[in-house]
Amino acid sequence: MNWLFVVLTVVAGVLMSLQAGVNGALGKKIGSVEGAFVSFAIGTLVLLLSTIFMGKGNSIMSVLTVPKWQLLGGLLGAVYVFTMVLVVPKIGVGSALLASIAGQMVASTLIDHFNVFGGKQILIDWKRITALLLIAVALYLFNKR
Repeated sequence: MNWLFVVLTVVAGVLMSLQAGVNGALGKKIGSVEGAFVSFAIGTLVLLLSTIFMGKGNSIMSVLTVPKWQLLGGLLGAVYVFTMVLVVPKIGVGSALLASIAGQMVASTLIDHFNVFGGKQILIDWKRITALLLIAVALYLFNKR
């Protein structure tokens, strides 16, 4: 395993926590849908500038040739950001992210097992099932009042 990728992913997780908190506070001030929109608009602007100045020079129009299901990422991201903007002020950053991680781990375990997107196939075994059960216990304990 390349630990640099693991460290980068941990950093991305930290950024997701910060994003959830910032977006939750924004949504509380201007509304959930509006907060999600503003977040995506700023992210779109940053990515547009990144494409202009750091892109590989490929034609952005080649997006018209990809299978249409590959364009769902933006929709899925918008639903995720909207959900976080909506729930963080109600249940907190920690509970929202832990629930999100639990959902991600169940879905990603199934995606890996069935090799849905053609990546590395990793079959479900007792270690992964145990890990998922521990995440479920953590989610329960994290939210138990």
